[in-house]
Amino acid sequence: MPSSCSPFDTSRIRVAPSRVAALAAASALATACVQSAPPKTTTPPQPVQVALENQHQVIAGFGASSAWTAPSLTDAEADQFFSPATGIGLSLLRLRIAPDGTTELATAQSAAARGVSVWAAPWSPPAEWKDNNSTSNGGSLIVADAQAWANRLAGFAANMAAAGVPLVALSAQNEPNFHTPTWDTCVFTPPQLVAFIRDNLGPALAAQGLTTPILAPETKDWTTFESFADPILDDAQAAAYVSILAAHAYGGFPFVYQRAQAAGKQVWETEVYDQTTKGSDPGIDSGLAVAQLIHDHLVYGEVNAWHYWWLKPRTSSENGALAGGDGQLTRRAYVVGNWSRFVRPGFVRVDATPSPQYFVYVSAFADPASGRMVIVAINSGTADAEQVFSIPGSGLGAVTPWITSADFALAPTDPVPIADAEFTFVLPKRSVTTFVGDP
Repeated sequence: MPSSCSPFDTSRIRVAPSRVAALAAASALATACVQSAPPKTTTPPQPVQVALENQHQVIAGFGASSAWTAPSLTDAEADQFFSPATGIGLSLLRLRIAPDGTTELATAQSAAARGVSVWAAPWSPPAEWKDNNSTSNGGSLIVADAQAWANRLAGFAANMAAAGVPLVALSAQNEPNFHTPTWDTCVFTPPQLVAFIRDNLGPALAAQGLTTPILAPETKDWTTFESFADPILDDAQAAAYVSILAAHAYGGFPFVYQRAQAAGKQVWETEVYDQTTKGSDPGIDSGLAVAQLIHDHLVYGEVNAWHYWWLKPRTSSENGALAGGDGQLTRRAYVVGNWSRFVRPGFVRVDATPSPQYFVYVSAFADPASGRMVIVAINSGTADAEQVFSIPGSGLGAVTPWITSADFALAPTDPVPIADAEFTFVLPKRSVTTFVGDP
């Protein structure tokens, strides 16, 4: 059970009757409990102003990949990953297409049965169709074999539909600007990728009678993303086949890609893992690192979808997966759930003060269909943070907080009443809190 100084002590997670009373209570508690103080600021914390009328991107979902490590899932595992009622509610699954055209079909079927949207990406064509005669260490697709490879990918999409898993997108190539001897890769220049989409993959899908959207370029980072995405949009035929522009987040910083928005196309972040936390960390340190990645991509990159790398790990000594080596969900998985369980496909991000005080980061979302509102607040500091939230025009009477911290894994607490379109909440130190409100 939490002590009186724990981050989940309900006496500290409250709505203050007034800001003066709240500050007085917080001061009294600070005298009784030894804790780290936040840095001094020259201005007081600002209220979070949520403006429901100022809308940004439509959310397509949050996901992770089954590549190599999750060929199948037990029902319990599938529920913990994909259920929005009992799990973290991932709404997207990214499959790997092997050179021979096979994939993690059992996992895909488990996900699809739970309402998850499934898409797939190839890492390499067969060795004999590449100029280095290897599936790894780079190498490029031989032009004479490009149509055969495109036909295999289109056939894969058709076979998945026949197996009850219609793909919501098909990637042209995973990380076309990266190569390694360690795993499957295939290198494309921007003009080569455009030609493959325009002359081979797009027509191959059409020949199968498929309207599966193509996703590209899936560069390894944001730094090189535009150098691949711009040529796709510059080519009218290639652009007509591509509905989603995508990047991985292994470099650079997410930004709003205006050309995609102008062309009516979505932007997805499709792979990243925590590379900043040292060692294998299933705890809140890694969780907060991942929370910052999600926040930055949604707020500053305005991405429509966000993905972690793996569902399940290759080994227990890495931070590349949402589950740990023991099969249990890590804190970073529950942090992803602070968004994925509640911010469902079709929600729209709305304006909210992104950083109202030191160490606090906020994003907000609304569902046009149901009127549900979701606010996600990160407190990465080592002290609790009292925060005012103003949500005029919401018509909400209360919100329910769901907290992930060192001690709690997406745990709900008592509903917080809203008065005069405002509520105050003490964000526990080193935590992520999701506020859910229904009209």
